[in-house]
Amino acid sequence: MKKLILGLLVLVASGFSKGTHNSAKPGGFSVLTIDPVNSNIAWKAEKPTGTHLGTIAIAGGSLNFRCRQLSGGTVNIDMKSITVTDLSSPDKQKLEGNLRGDNFFDTEKYPQARLDIVSVSHKSEPNYHFVTVNGNLTMHGITKQIVFTADISKNAIDQFIAQADIDINRRDWNIATSNIKYNTLIYKTVHLHVTLQANKPAERISSL
Repeated sequence: MKKLILGLLVLVASGFSKGTHNSAKPGGFSVLTIDPVNSNIAWKAEKPTGTHLGTIAIAGGSLNFRCRQLSGGTVNIDMKSITVTDLSSPDKQKLEGNLRGDNFFDTEKYPQARLDIVSVSHKSEPNYHFVTVNGNLTMHGITKQIVFTADISKNAIDQFIAQADIDINRRDWNIATSNIKYNTLIYKTVHLHVTLQANKPAERISSL
């Protein structure tokens, strides 16, 4: 009788183990590394007398996937790389220096910004994949929640490509708020167009 009971327990445990393994198998969990060369941010800021355009480099980071769907990740942003593209020298260099200074982003003190993706809501269509991203943007020493829609143009096991238009209120991060002139004349909304590419990490080959 004891042998019969023991045999039944082994079978039940085996079946439970197989069931648990199979339920976790589809898609699994994977991580892709952000490609800084093919990722960047284009920014646009406006004021009553005109508009300024520029870029900010994405330094790196990683994206997490569950069952082949984006689920989280971290995007590192190099604030020292901020450039102005609508002006020529010497006005270009003057504005870039001002943006990097303590009137704006104070990049000596805050050299990096970071977007942490907290959650992703998925909506699929035949040719495009739009997702709603909930994240925390840390910039200028302040973290604020942001929500935006991303358009995924490629989602393969070894590569991910997406873009998004994000509007932020610079005052939420105390950007150009300490100077009355800048805070008054520059509109509070900054427009960001983010292009992001992530690839499968290269396999390391260790010598024996």
